Amino acid sequence: MINGDISMTGTFFVIILFVLTAVYCLWLSCRYRWLIWPLVLAYVFRSLLLILHHFRVFSPPGADADAARFTRVAHEYTLLSWHELFLILDVSRSTFYSWLGAALQKLVGESNLILPATSFFFGHVVVAVTGVMVYQLWGKRPAIIASLIIAIYPFAAFNSVLAMREEVSIMFFMIGLYHFTRWVGGKSVLGLLWGSVFFGVAVAFHPGWIGAFVGMAAYLMFFLYRIIFKSDTTKASRLDAFKVILSSTVLVFSLAMVTFGGGVSLGKGIEIGGDDEEGGVGSAIESRFMREASGGSAYPAFIAQGNPYTQPWLIPARIIYFHFSPFPWDLRSPRHLLGVASTVLYFFLAWRIYKGWGSIKRKEECIALLLIFGALTFIFAIGVTNIGTAIRHKAKLLGIFVVLAASSFDTVRLKLRRK
Repeated sequence: MINGDISMTGTFFVIILFVLTAVYCLWLSCRYRWLIWPLVLAYVFRSLLLILHHFRVFSPPGADADAARFTRVAHEYTLLSWHELFLILDVSRSTFYSWLGAALQKLVGESNLILPATSFFFGHVVVAVTGVMVYQLWGKRPAIIASLIIAIYPFAAFNSVLAMREEVSIMFFMIGLYHFTRWVGGKSVLGLLWGSVFFGVAVAFHPGWIGAFVGMAAYLMFFLYRIIFKSDTTKASRLDAFKVILSSTVLVFSLAMVTFGGGVSLGKGIEIGGDDEEGGVGSAIESRFMREASGGSAYPAFIAQGNPYTQPWLIPARIIYFHFSPFPWDLRSPRHLLGVASTVLYFFLAWRIYKGWGSIKRKEECIALLLIFGALTFIFAIGVTNIGTAIRHKAKLLGIFVVLAASSFDTVRLKLRRK
C-alpha cells in the first residue's frame, strides 16, 4: 500500500464501486422498468454532488466537519495492525463506522473517496427499496413519485456523498422495514426475523434507530393481543401458532434491546434505559428542555427551553419544529434558504398523509409503519434543538414518511398548459 491519503488499489476500488452502483441500477431497472428514471436521476445528481464536493466547489451544509472527522479517524486506524484494530473494536461508539472504513481500506487500499463511494452505493439502494415498498403497497404511479422524491431531495442526496454513517444506517433500516411490512402483510413467514436483524444492524451504526424496536414492540403487543384474546384460538392453524411464537420471541428481543442494549438515545449523552440512567424516562426527557439551544440555526428559546410537564405543548411543538422547520422567522442568512426545500417537502408529505388517511388506516402494514414512525419521531425530535441538525436527522425518516404519504400520490396531477 502506498503511504498517504490515496493508493492505486484504493482508487481502483472506488471506480469499482461506481461501476457496481451503475450495474445495480441497471439490474433493478430491468426488473422494475418504472425505476429507471428515478435511479438515473439519483445517479447523475449524486455523481455531480460528489464531484463538486471532492474538488471543494460545493460542500453539503451541516455535516462536512463530521465527515472529515470520520475520514481522519479511519485513516488513523489503518496505521494499526490487524490485531490492534480488533482490540479497539466497539460497536457502541460512533467510531465503529470509521473502524469499518479502516478495515475496508486495509483490504483494498487507501483513498479519501472510499467511504463516500460506499455511501453513494447505499443511497441508490435506499431509492430502490423505498420505491419497491411503495409499489407493493400503493401501485406503480405512487412508486415512481416516491422514488423521484428520494432521488432528488437535496438532503437525502447529501448523505450519499459524504463519509457519514447516515446512509448506511438508513439503508439497513429501510431493508428491515421492507421485510417487516411483508411479514405484517402476510407475504413473508420470516420477514419479522429479518426485519429485526436489519434493524439491529442499523442500531449498530446509529443508536437512534432503537426507535424501530420500540415501534415494532408496540405493534407486536397489539398483534398478540388481537390474536390471543380477540380471535377464536381453537381454529388456529400451525402457521398461526408459528406466528405467535415468532412474534413473542421478537417482542422479548425488542424489549431487551431497548432495556439492556444501551437504551433509547435522545441525543448526545442522553439515553433512556442505559446502565447509567438514574432519573428514569421522565428526567431524561425533562433534561432535553433545560439546555440553551446553540448554533447559527438554533431553535427559538420558547421551543428549546421550558418544563414539558407544566407546559405539555412543548413536546408536540418540538416535534412540529423537527419535521417542518425552518419557518420564515427562522431564516437568518442566505444559507438557511436551502432549508426551505425541507420545509416545503415535509409539509407536502404531511398533506398527502392527511389526504390518504382513509387508505392508510385500512392497511395493517401502515398501522405498523405509523407506530415505528411515531417512535422514531419522538426519539429524534426530543433530542434536537438545532434546525440544521433536525434537517439531517429527519432525512433518516424520509423513506418511511414517503411510504405513508404515497397513499394519495395517485391523485397528484401535474398539468402543463400550452399557451
